[in-house]
Amino acid sequence: MVQAKNNIRLVLALLLLFTLTACSGGGGAPAQPAPPADTLTGELPEIIAALIAGANENLTEKLPQSFEDPVTAENCQGMLGLTPEQFSEYVTEAYVSNSALTTSAHEIALVKCLDQAAAAEVKNLIAQGFDSGKWVCVMPDESSVIDSGSYVLLLSTAAQYADALTASFTALAADNTGEKNVFYSGAP
Repeated sequence: MVQAKNNIRLVLALLLLFTLTACSGGGGAPAQPAPPADTLTGELPEIIAALIAGANENLTEKLPQSFEDPVTAENCQGMLGLTPEQFSEYVTEAYVSNSALTTSAHEIALVKCLDQAAAAEVKNLIAQGFDSGKWVCVMPDESSVIDSGSYVLLLSTAAQYADALTASFTALAADNTGEKNVFYSGAP
């Protein structure tokens, strides 16, 4: 009787083992590798310079002259639409490139976040908090955000510039970008 119970336990254990092996994905299509977290490299000002250079290669009218500044917890609300608390919680570093002419609604910002999850949150927070009307007398054609790994790119500019900058960013990130979120469109 004890021997029969042990044999039944052995058969049940083997069945469980085969069931778990079959459910573990031993068959079917191989799993696709996850996209790399970060394909962008270099310091943020260097990445912005490469982004602008790449965009200018595809434009007949070059991007406006601009100046670059670091974004801090003190100026992040006006630059990115993030509160100082959000900036401190999710961001490790950020730079902005604004038009040197105040009559031109043109801003590019690159944000380096703690990780991909933080970048996804920052992408949403910028889309909710950024003020596309901050130039008062002029408006951009489009304001958008796009992510790549732990980076988020904010564009608020003319449509042709936004398209060229998006293409340049995608190329720099080796096609490792998320979906572009156009959260403001003032173009006719």
